[in-house]
Amino acid sequence: MHIEYTAEQTALQPKLAPANINPDSFLATDYLNHYNEVVMLLEMIPDMPDMVEDAADWQPKSYAQHFIDSGFQGPKLAIEAFDLAPDPIKISFNHVCGEIDKLVLSTVAGLLSLNVVERGLSAAAQELIRQRVTSAKELLLKLTQVVNGHIEDSESFVAAVDLLNSSLPENEQDHDLGEVQTQDDIDKLFD
Repeated sequence: MHIEYTAEQTALQPKLAPANINPDSFLATDYLNHYNEVVMLLEMIPDMPDMVEDAADWQPKSYAQHFIDSGFQGPKLAIEAFDLAPDPIKISFNHVCGEIDKLVLSTVAGLLSLNVVERGLSAAAQELIRQRVTSAKELLLKLTQVVNGHIEDSESFVAAVDLLNSSLPENEQDHDLGEVQTQDDIDKLFD
């Protein structure tokens, strides 16, 4: 996808690369740390269910808030660059972040409602968590591509994300951890 930059964007671009901000996307890979952290925690839960408590401390964070809170050199430039990022980049970025946020929050909420710290996880529940982690990693890879300025046109990108969501394993669709309704549903997840 070819992006035509405005005069304001073009004037800012030379300052971006030296500050570890991609001059094509106007985004910094440092933001990916926000998600890498929680995905790593989720990855440990099948073997260490008590890690759900650490994962529950994680909350979605805006791009600007991440840089305000982080030790990134030049947070003001990172925020300014994000504000000036080309629309196709920002739309794709925000869409993928929303998908990751939803996946992580629903997974953690479901695990907390199931009280996995005390009850543990069945083999089926462990596999479900692993599938959720795989989905999160696939979305994180897409986010990395966006941050590095590699996006398709917005319609095909949204269609690809929708396809990813619809291709989740049937048992994940049937037993969404965020929407377990009955005691029978809960009992099926445990040995």
